[in-house]
Amino acid sequence: MQGTTPEAVLQAYIDGSRDLDRARLAACFHPRATLTGFLKGTPVLGSIDFFLDDVSRMAAAGVGNTDYAARIDSLVVQGSVASANIVMSGFAGLNFKDYLHLIEEGGRWSIINKLFTTV
Repeated sequence: MQGTTPEAVLQAYIDGSRDLDRARLAACFHPRATLTGFLKGTPVLGSIDFFLDDVSRMAAAGVGNTDYAARIDSLVVQGSVASANIVMSGFAGLNFKDYLHLIEEGGRWSIINKLFTTV
């Protein structure tokens, strides 16, 4: 969800990831959000649709996140921009470290970039 606070957006991102809820996750991201990172050593670069499509695929396949846990490791807000680290385990059986950048426009916060790696 584009939210009124960075914390609200990050929590929606964590919850949407747990539930494999594409619509909830899509609402967390800016329309021009980008995705960059490494998935088990393979580089991934592109739009956030790559992540959202993967979430849809996992949900359709019945992937469960029974061992899922995630937390905000850090959050720094400076004016209308923010940077956060999310530590996530058990997302489709993998562990991730996400580096998220957020932007505030018109009183609404959203994730503008997701940089990630499997750990």
